[in-house]
Amino acid sequence: MIEANTINCLDCLDGLAQLPTGCAKLIVADPPYFMGLTHNGQHGQFNDLAVAKPFYKQLARELRRVMNDRGEFYIFMDWRGCAFYYPIFAEYLPVKNMIVWDKMSGPGNFYNSSHEFILYGCMDPQTKKHARNVWRERGFTSGSIQTDGEKIHPSQKPVALIQRIITDASVPGDLVVDPFAGSCTTAVACVQTGRRYVCFEISETYAKAGQRRVDRLLEERMARAAQK
Repeated sequence: MIEANTINCLDCLDGLAQLPTGCAKLIVADPPYFMGLTHNGQHGQFNDLAVAKPFYKQLARELRRVMNDRGEFYIFMDWRGCAFYYPIFAEYLPVKNMIVWDKMSGPGNFYNSSHEFILYGCMDPQTKKHARNVWRERGFTSGSIQTDGEKIHPSQKPVALIQRIITDASVPGDLVVDPFAGSCTTAVACVQTGRRYVCFEISETYAKAGQRRVDRLLEERMARAAQK
């Protein structure tokens, strides 16, 4: 049985299968975009994503199973793959909108790619968000390194962005599940906001690095509490 407040070095499908049905209030998922280099060293093409379709179908089914009847989900994707990922997730999950994360980065060649998409949805049709779907939060190239410290994962998200998701869609004590934890920013944000978390990360290197981030945060909080 997977316990709360743990970072588990597991394939996410194996890990999700061990979670009880309806246990999670919130899913925060940043899956690999699979648009880099192919096995033969060539640049990836859109059609290369077809090999990942069975995996994402199974993932979508498991995410729906573990969410409770008030559950919400935020799934990151970029402009290259959203046309592939959206219909798969929408087949199994109640998608409501696409959030545009403006990373506030400067100009670049061919117009700098300064945004990512976040697929949003909720299980309860009565859920309402009186907010805009364009979010301006600094990424690592535009200043979040000053508050988050060293970037240890290539797709690491800023703590402020994940905190925004968590506080928008859960209350203290709720369980947040992250199937692709990477550097475990979700776990850090949960500790800071009083939520419980379960994270899965298949790379032992990143899982250990993420655990060190959480341990360091907990030690700092204990030290501050001892000084009072």
